[in-house]
Amino acid sequence: MKINSPNISKIIVELTRSDMSELDITYDSMDYSNIETRRVIWTILDKARHELGRDINPSCNMTIETMPLDHGGCVIFFTVNDIPQSIKAVISERENVYEFDSIDNVIDLFSSMKEDMLYGDLYSDNKGKFRLITAFDDRLKTKIKFSEYSHPCREGKLAAEITKEHWNLKTANFGISAK
Repeated sequence: MKINSPNISKIIVELTRSDMSELDITYDSMDYSNIETRRVIWTILDKARHELGRDINPSCNMTIETMPLDHGGCVIFFTVNDIPQSIKAVISERENVYEFDSIDNVIDLFSSMKEDMLYGDLYSDNKGKFRLITAFDDRLKTKIKFSEYSHPCREGKLAAEITKEHWNLKTANFGISAK
């Protein structure tokens, strides 16, 4: 069983054929109205809670999606729909995604910020491109600086979540001040 959590609101669990046999369930028999399926989901979420080291409430409002795998296993996607307000505040702080063609452009941007402090999470696609997820800043001088060294990928939580899921985190809370 592989458990992955690309962000605070999503958990991805990959079950092999033997995992499913051990849990006494098949992909075809999964039905959330069935008590046995619920038992399996709660067992998986309990294992995820231990492995991820955070509280996961199986009774909270969440979307559960399953997808069969060729080798007889399946992948289960858990998306928490009722995120606590304290966590929503942290997630909503980082809404802009900027893409850089090289690490040199990232360094040049941070060096050019002079008196401004800039923080964000830096991701890489391992092909030489980088993305920075940073807090929304609509000051003209900040937009001009970013346009010199990068291009906006997208705005909003969706762009940030896509980057978190498909790109590799290089450093969290990456920041610099040239003061």
